[in-house]
Amino acid sequence: MLPEPMSFNQTCYGLIAKPQVDPEYLYYALNATLKRILTLTYGTVFETITIKSFDKIEVPLPALKIQRAIAHILGTLDDKIELNRKTNETLEAMARAIFKSWFIDFEPVRAKAEGRDPGLPKEIADLFPNSFEDSELGEIPRGWRVKALPEIIDINPLRSLRKGEEAPYVDMKNMPTQGHRPSAWILRPFGSGMKFMNGDTLLARITPCLENGKTAFVDFLSEGQVGWGSTEYIVFRPKPPLPEYYGYLLARDERLRDFAIGNMTGSSGRQRVPANCFSNFLITAPPKEIAVTFGKLVSGLQTAIKVKDEESTTLAAIRDALLPKLISGEIRVPDSEKVLEEVI
Repeated sequence: MLPEPMSFNQTCYGLIAKPQVDPEYLYYALNATLKRILTLTYGTVFETITIKSFDKIEVPLPALKIQRAIAHILGTLDDKIELNRKTNETLEAMARAIFKSWFIDFEPVRAKAEGRDPGLPKEIADLFPNSFEDSELGEIPRGWRVKALPEIIDINPLRSLRKGEEAPYVDMKNMPTQGHRPSAWILRPFGSGMKFMNGDTLLARITPCLENGKTAFVDFLSEGQVGWGSTEYIVFRPKPPLPEYYGYLLARDERLRDFAIGNMTGSSGRQRVPANCFSNFLITAPPKEIAVTFGKLVSGLQTAIKVKDEESTTLAAIRDALLPKLISGEIRVPDSEKVLEEVI
């Protein structure tokens, strides 16, 4: 079978496996030689390699049957990681849909006002009014209140870390553009940066990170632990009775992001959002009963996302440990299959 057509720019190379090489095995074998590949790069601004560089890269080439077995083991782990990613994408989409329906579109109130079924259990539907009233934001549910964001969200709340104290650090490059968990964090002595705790939301405030969607929900620290990161983060912490995850869902909402982008200041290429601008951001605050009920609904989704992400982190660690050992032959395929059976 001929390979699928593909196109790419001049910064990429396309590799086609020869008949005696399994394409997926080639992918993993090259991943196992990344350190070697990096020694062949040149350039001061952008590191690159030439086609000739591949002449200096050697990969073990076991029998085709063994290649396919190795690719199957590593691919199974990657498939599970990808399935977890898609599941988390769906779970977060559910939480964001509920947030938008209740607090942006006011769909349960609109349905009741129009005599439609709001599609909610009766005990939840009964919490919503059946009419609207006028406000500076237009029509809002009767009995709800328009407030400035700092009235319902603590912005950059005080956290305590001593200079030089080792604490989890989140680098801007590891901030997610989709999903709520950073791709990695490390222990690093505290220097200067924004501090946060579990339940806080981190919003990148500098261009182009804000426009790219770099936003995270903090749920990876130990109880009471304080982490830190770039000075280019703004930290949100919802005030009770609003649940913690409300801050993250709000930070992902298009209206807030458009407001933040529209209030960026500074020279071209170094624009950032001043935290005090959110005093001018008005939002409709729900009554306590609805805030608490919303928290109960989304907390389960947030916890499920965390569990799936932690599982993926474990699976990735197993894959990365097996990769060089399988490719080099240090670990036999049957032994790796036993590991696979235990973790999948």
